[in-house]
Amino acid sequence: MCSRFELNINELNLLKRYNKKQITKFKPKEEVFPGQQILTLCDDFDYMRWGIDVDFMKKSIINSRIEKIYTSKFFKEDFEYRRCLIPATAFFEWNQKNKDKYRLTVKSQKIFSIAGIFREYKSQETRIRHVSMLTTEAKGLMSEIHTRMPIILPQSFEQIYLSGKNHEEIHEFIFKNYIDLELENLSDSQLTFL
Repeated sequence: MCSRFELNINELNLLKRYNKKQITKFKPKEEVFPGQQILTLCDDFDYMRWGIDVDFMKKSIINSRIEKIYTSKFFKEDFEYRRCLIPATAFFEWNQKNKDKYRLTVKSQKIFSIAGIFREYKSQETRIRHVSMLTTEAKGLMSEIHTRMPIILPQSFEQIYLSGKNHEEIHEFIFKNYIDLELENLSDSQLTFL
């Protein structure tokens, strides 16, 4: 499970990384929490609320398991038609055994993209999008900390993930590829609390 991440980079570097011309009201964040408006990318940058609301759950769904995309009627359509990128500079995870907090980054990438799916809620006056991160079984160093991890996409695959029509091939590609992570153990004094 991933319940915190970071997008701590200047706007110019973010625009260069995704080859875009503008972002509205961008502010770097050292720690992003569920329920907040987060920067996402479909065709252009957009802000979405982190967590998809569903009738049968008390809490918003912030993470969606890639393994259940096709067995759960709830997520299949989102994965097929509403995929997005979630830009990040790091994500945080707590060791399930000793509760130490770790900051994880991608080797050789200051900014990386986490795979997301979203849902749009409309009323007469507003349109609100809610997003959930896709997660997979932890691999490599990450498996020593936690059983789950966000799906980090190779940069060369981002556009296919966003606009590719063959969702089954996209699904299969995600299972076969793994991005190397670097981790830093954070001391208690560096913990952030709500």
